[in-house]
Amino acid sequence: MWGMAAKLSDTTVDGLAEFFSSQTPAAGSTGGDRAEIVVGQKIFEEGIPAKNVPPCKACHGEKAEGQVAFPRLAGQHRSYLEDQLNAFATESRANEIMHENSKNLTAAEVSQVSAYLAAQ
Repeated sequence: MWGMAAKLSDTTVDGLAEFFSSQTPAAGSTGGDRAEIVVGQKIFEEGIPAKNVPPCKACHGEKAEGQVAFPRLAGQHRSYLEDQLNAFATESRANEIMHENSKNLTAAEVSQVSAYLAAQ
């Protein structure tokens, strides 16, 4: 993205930011296993203290709508969320905070929290 965005003027960037920030987010998917979504909600809201996994809502907001520098997670595609959490955990996507937060999640926990977020 950097190669394309670097060529944009400040006016164009401001216009794009204004346009995208004015869009109404799409509703989350209503499909998914209810039991898995419930467990994912608990991870999002409470974290997993025994595994040193903090609650996602601490940075991403009470409803996963994002805040300040932390992106919106609500309604994202489940497979995208799973891929990103796995990338952070393995450090194939660089972000020290998210690496620490995701490295102790099992595949099932990644799936559960992603199911919850996709449903929002």
